[in-house]
Amino acid sequence: MSFSKISLEGRLTVIAGPRPPSDDGFCSDRLQVLHWRVDEPFGDDGTHLHRTSDEVYVVLEGAIDLEIDGSQITVLAGEAVTVGAGVSHALVAVQHPARGLTIRGPAVNDKVVTELRSV
Repeated sequence: MSFSKISLEGRLTVIAGPRPPSDDGFCSDRLQVLHWRVDEPFGDDGTHLHRTSDEVYVVLEGAIDLEIDGSQITVLAGEAVTVGAGVSHALVAVQHPARGLTIRGPAVNDKVVTELRSV
């Protein structure tokens, strides 16, 4: 199918990607698009990088705190941040409630964990 229409009602919706979990998702190896909604504290378990794919975080509501290449950055609603391939990064915290998009291309399994955080 060359197009897809999908509801964004869930907590995590795979809009596009290599293996969307529903028939509504757009199947693509070139593009991954995730819509997320967070209503409670959340953060990554550690930092990671993507060997060959670039990533974009778009915040639609709320805010997120990221660590990118050792620097802390807050991305507010109405803002976006790009992370190039090979750059270590982590979602440190979500100032909830929050909603946004994570866009990555190409949509390949190239994630490498660089450091786990102690809990």
